[in-house]
Amino acid sequence: MPETIGVLGAGSWGATLASLLHANGHEVRLWEFDPQQAQQLAQTRRLSFLPQLAIPPAIVISSDIAATLADCSTVISATPSHFVRSTFQRIRELKALPKDPLVVSVSKGLEEGSLKRMTEVILEHFPQLRDQVAVLSGPSHAEEVSQGLPTAVVAAATVESAAERVQRLFFTERFRVYLSLDVIGTEVAGALKNIFAIACGACDGLGFGDNTKAALMTRGLNEMARVGEALGGQGKTFFGLTGMGDLIVTCISKHSRNRQFGELIGRGQTIEGALKQMVMVVEGLRTTKAAFRVIHQRQLKCPLISEVYQVLYEQKPVRASIHDLMARAAHFEQERAEGKG
Repeated sequence: MPETIGVLGAGSWGATLASLLHANGHEVRLWEFDPQQAQQLAQTRRLSFLPQLAIPPAIVISSDIAATLADCSTVISATPSHFVRSTFQRIRELKALPKDPLVVSVSKGLEEGSLKRMTEVILEHFPQLRDQVAVLSGPSHAEEVSQGLPTAVVAAATVESAAERVQRLFFTERFRVYLSLDVIGTEVAGALKNIFAIACGACDGLGFGDNTKAALMTRGLNEMARVGEALGGQGKTFFGLTGMGDLIVTCISKHSRNRQFGELIGRGQTIEGALKQMVMVVEGLRTTKAAFRVIHQRQLKCPLISEVYQVLYEQKPVRASIHDLMARAAHFEQERAEGKG
């Protein structure tokens, strides 16, 4: 049955999902924070960094968040993770939340200050929605989804009926949606994979080979599962689409902004210089700082996360970081239960 859906965030992913939902027969409105950009996008129907996507004329694009959400049955939260709090705070202040909506978070990250997941930030502002907040995550670059290339993702919610509703909204023959009840694991995996993508990009920039990247991805998956389970996620989640799947695509894809950022650092760029060359937000930068605090609070041994943090925030040379990872004391591979890495 068609729904009225408000998509918050007109970046590449928000615009792509808005277009997909429109193609599935729903009435879709797209919110852009900046009024000038909203006006331009309403006229051109195209993003400069995603030229292959033509946003359908029927999708209303606006910078008025109250108008975008009026009478919506579903809200898609697609802003960068560090804007989720301010966005939902604004919705609360304006009393713009529609009655009993399904809220689907598609933003990936941990909040730098509170260390909260995105659904936790949303529920902090609207606790009454506890059974109506879901997550959509998985290996899904907007560049490919916008072209209709086959993609598989996961809809996760604490209540099965909410996850099933997300599945019905998004499912197509080219966009397959699986179900999960592990919101924590799904969100942690989606956030942490960006850290390891930065590491893999740095290896590309240094000219290292596939062996190096395979090792980083595998050990990164190990750390992802260790942190996720410590926070309450289910181990099997990290070996599925939202864990291993998203990790693989983010670490190897030419579309991955986090991998591109790491590659620039590996080539010798400063953090500031690399950021200036990025068109879109590098979520892994803030997530690394948040994850570093988490592993210290939980006393988890996660050498990859620690080394990426030192490179990004303590000016440690990338080559020195790789050397220290390789020179660590030898031990058994499978020691996750003991917290060793």
